[in-house]
Amino acid sequence: MRFLQLQEKRTGVRFEQPVLDTLLLSSILHPNQATHQLEAMAERFGVPVLGRHTALGDAIVTAEIFLKMLPLLAEMGVKTLRQAREASQKSYQARIRY
Repeated sequence: MRFLQLQEKRTGVRFEQPVLDTLLLSSILHPNQATHQLEAMAERFGVPVLGRHTALGDAIVTAEIFLKMLPLLAEMGVKTLRQAREASQKSYQARIRY
């Protein structure tokens, strides 16, 4: 999402709808990991990466990672979309300004 937000001014397109970012969720679940890039998350969760850097390929990998995150989030007491969004906004990654 940060990449898209950085392009808002140039493109004139704003992303104001609620978003649940797997990068931010990863930073909550694995705060001590050096990276939360898609490939790193996929490796941690045992998700194969196929079709990287294509809309469909990235969407499928992201969805599979998200499904693997759900039980871990539930163990942390994060069980609703609202709770997940609130928790992700408290993460270090969400506070970084570029």
